[in-house]
Amino acid sequence: MSLSFWTLIGFKFYEIISEGNVLMRFAQFFSNKYQTVQYTKSSDKRESSVIASQDLYDVQHCKLDLSFDIPRKYIYGKMNMKGLILSDTLSRLYINLFDNMKVNSVKFNNENIDFKRNDNYIIVNLKRSGQKTTEFSAEINYEGAPVSKGFETFEFKSFDNEPAIYTLSEPENAPAWWPCKDIINDKFTSEVTLTVPEQLTAVSNGLLKEVKTGSDNTKTFYFRSDYPIATYLVSIAIAKYDTWSDKYYTGDSLKEMNVDYFVYPSYLANAKNDWDSTVSMIEFFSEKVGEYPFINERYGMAMVGWAGGAMENQTVSSMGHTTVTGDKRYESIVAHELFHQWFGDAVTPMTWKDIWLNEGFASYGEAMWAEHRDGIKGYKKTMKSMDYGYFQGRVYDPEGFILNSTVYKKGAWCLHMLRGVTGDSVFYKILRTYYEKYKYKNASTLDFQNVCEQISGTDLKYFFDQWIFTGTGRPDYIYSWKYDDFNGEKNSGVYMVRLNLRQTQKDRDVYKMPVQIIVKTESGEEEFTIFNESREQLFEQPVKGKPTEVLIDNDNWILKEIRMEEYKN
Repeated sequence: MSLSFWTLIGFKFYEIISEGNVLMRFAQFFSNKYQTVQYTKSSDKRESSVIASQDLYDVQHCKLDLSFDIPRKYIYGKMNMKGLILSDTLSRLYINLFDNMKVNSVKFNNENIDFKRNDNYIIVNLKRSGQKTTEFSAEINYEGAPVSKGFETFEFKSFDNEPAIYTLSEPENAPAWWPCKDIINDKFTSEVTLTVPEQLTAVSNGLLKEVKTGSDNTKTFYFRSDYPIATYLVSIAIAKYDTWSDKYYTGDSLKEMNVDYFVYPSYLANAKNDWDSTVSMIEFFSEKVGEYPFINERYGMAMVGWAGGAMENQTVSSMGHTTVTGDKRYESIVAHELFHQWFGDAVTPMTWKDIWLNEGFASYGEAMWAEHRDGIKGYKKTMKSMDYGYFQGRVYDPEGFILNSTVYKKGAWCLHMLRGVTGDSVFYKILRTYYEKYKYKNASTLDFQNVCEQISGTDLKYFFDQWIFTGTGRPDYIYSWKYDDFNGEKNSGVYMVRLNLRQTQKDRDVYKMPVQIIVKTESGEEEFTIFNESREQLFEQPVKGKPTEVLIDNDNWILKEIRMEEYKN
């Protein structure tokens, strides 16, 4: 997910990038954001017994059929779930669905079955405990007016005088509009069927397999995806869209894939300009990390009415209308959502504690694209823009609102610093290996750490502990330096530089890092790397030529504060 925001007290406040009453929109956002924070906190308190029960079955496939009463902002749905029972102790089927939705009937293995509603769950008491590895099916007929929580979970709006309907389920709001097992690490294949007024176009995950015209002035769009998907990435976008397509070809030219675009008509010219680098981005990311993960289906972008940013729904990102301006100012958002297809959609976090594996990676994808487009200067400029000077809390298992600037921007800095520690070739081998190993699966931060250590051949526990698992700050360096004649020999042309490096931050005693040192001399420059592993350290280095300046981490590979003081003997 890409969000345009200010940071205030560690929480995320969206930049008002569309016209209107700023104070009113800010107040409305704050109210919505507060709901999201509360929901995220309460979701962490789901009863452990319910989670344990849900762990006893595995969802294999979901088929969702929806139709709409647009004037009433109402939906009619049927969800068919196919799954696998993992334990013979499973006696209750817990399916997430918020209480605002009415359930008309439930079938289990094609038989009507009694059910209860409690705490945003459908609870199905099985007539007998399931046998391990037994396949089952569940069908739920339901209806209701979806309630948006925080990120405009389900919206009925109007653009260009036509209805516009869209969803945004992250992090745990999918049950606001469809019944599902809303556990991030249970992925499944999917089908989505959407029946809409005939003048509208419907968009969802995967490939559009069929469009049928009904006798009641409707059209039915049928989508299917054979790639595993998490519940929060299932999406719909419906509007009177203008559409066009590009082609992406794999590096070996053996496959071609549609890249489809859907925009509100009044935004067509701007979108064609803003999105015209998409295929080049797919080519670049595929070369750097590995082939686009959903190559047998497609990639697409569908405009939605959200003013807060964009969302990486699998195979078809939802792009907020305010991110389309015609001048490419939000091209980084296009790159961000696209890179999520690799990291977030194909490789999905094991838990929401690992959300930086989504957002930190996608934010770093912005920097990768800037480097490809504008060279190392573009890369450095992007990374500098992501340093807010202060980040609240940890990168792993963030506190409060999980989609905060620490997860996004400091998460990207963690990858930047990892690249500085390992070097470019090892770093990109790490990304490729991690992607290939966990593609279409879930991965944890420890899984990523293990890949990093395996590929680099280095124990990186210190790095992950201080930057990701426990650290909340950054090193505050104070350095001083002097030089003497080397071995007391005057006029030898060689001098001994004595560098004293101290850390003064309060959040932890020491940040252990390799630190790049540049010594400028009358004869040129010399560069070397030291490993700083204590609160105060003295380093000595002979150089040719009288030293004139010492620079610490001049290429900015470390998230830090730094200042120089007079050398004290």
